[in-house]
Order: sequence, then C-alpha cells, then structure tokens
Amino acid sequence: MPQDDTYTSGGAIDTTTLVEFTDLAANDDIEAVSDNAGDTMNLTITARSTAGGIVSETKALNGTTAVIFSTIGVVERFMKCLLASSATGTITIRRSVGGATIATLSPGKLATRRFFYDSSSESGQTIRYEKMHFKNEHGSLTLNNAKVKLTADPGTSIRVGCATSKGDSATVANRKTAPGGVTFVDDGVEQSIPTGALAAGENIGVWVEMTRAADAAAIKNTFTVQLLGTTV
Repeated sequence: MPQDDTYTSGGAIDTTTLVEFTDLAANDDIEAVSDNAGDTMNLTITARSTAGGIVSETKALNGTTAVIFSTIGVVERFMKCLLASSATGTITIRRSVGGATIATLSPGKLATRRFFYDSSSESGQTIRYEKMHFKNEHGSLTLNNAKVKLTADPGTSIRVGCATSKGDSATVANRKTAPGGVTFVDDGVEQSIPTGALAAGENIGVWVEMTRAADAAAIKNTFTVQLLGTTV
C-alpha cells in the first residue's frame, strides 16, 4: 500500500498489517495503552494536523499506563500507526484521555493504516487502486459460497473487485494503474471469489478502486467490505 502515486501498489498478503480503524469524531489528541504491563516497545503514530499537514511521533509504550502523543497534539484525522515489534498484549490507540477507541493491535499485528494515504483530487478525474486481503484464519473449516461485498460507502467513491486467483501477489506499477482482469462492482453487489470457497489458511486479494471527480472537495470517510459465506 503506497503512500503516493509513484510506488508499486498491491502484492501478497501481509498478515501483520490491518486496514481497520475508526475515524476521530472530532479533533483530539491521541494516546496508546496495552493490556500487558510488559509492552514497552516504540509505537509511531501518524496523523493529519488541524492545519492539514501530516505529522508523526514515536513514543515508547508504558505497559498498562496510557501514553499521550503530546508532540503531534490535537489532530484532525488518524493516518496510520506502526509498532517497532510485536506486543504481548493488545495495544489500544484511542482519543485522549481514555476516550473512544481508534484502533487495536492484537499480538502479532504491527500496523493499521488508512487507504489512499495522502491522495488528493486533481484538475481532472482521478482513479486510484489499492489492495487488501481476506484470510480464513480458522484451523480447519472452509468458507463455502464465499463472496465479497461492499456494504458501506458513505463517500460514494469506492468500488471493489476480487483478485483473479486466491493467494495472489499481483501488483500494478502505481496506484493510478488499473489491475488487469479485475471486475469492479459497487455497493451491495456480491462477487464470488475464485472457486467459490476459501479453505482454512487461504486468502483472497480484493482491489479497491477510488474515483474522485475533478477538483473534488476533501473528504474524511470510511468504507466497509464484507467477506460472507457458509460453513458447518
């Protein structure tokens, strides 16, 4: 997942990185805390300031005592976070002090981040592409009739499309390049994954397409994609 329009987009699954978080409901500062006293590794939080700039701060966690990221101060939106090493407990990133949760990193997870990082509208229509993966982490059961569906897109700018094969590592030259063979669908359309099933341990890539009109106004929004199916 590139941070600009130059570098490669896509690739194989990265099981240490998530794309799940909750936007700030209002400008606020951010703190982080673990549920394990031994977690003292560094955490880097990147956000967009109230002035519009991208700001970043690295601090050592203090176990079950919350650490406020005071240098970046009050911010307008969360962009990403990155742990220096895997935690023993679950790390919670939240509004300070003790406010609503923004994101959590369970053991083995190192990062969570925003799609289409630092992208903007241009003088003409702009379409960008990034990739996520769903993985069946059950030890033995298969997800049958497996399908992917875009269930929410408040900003009306997103479509999604399954990769052409499971477990793929396909890339595109940059996030303005469309992936070959992928069919993009809009909200509420169920798209079957290749073979129709996701066995234990298998993953499926899902490309996300974002379209912004010429000179479109800034948005701060989220979208929701669902993997659904049946099992025993």
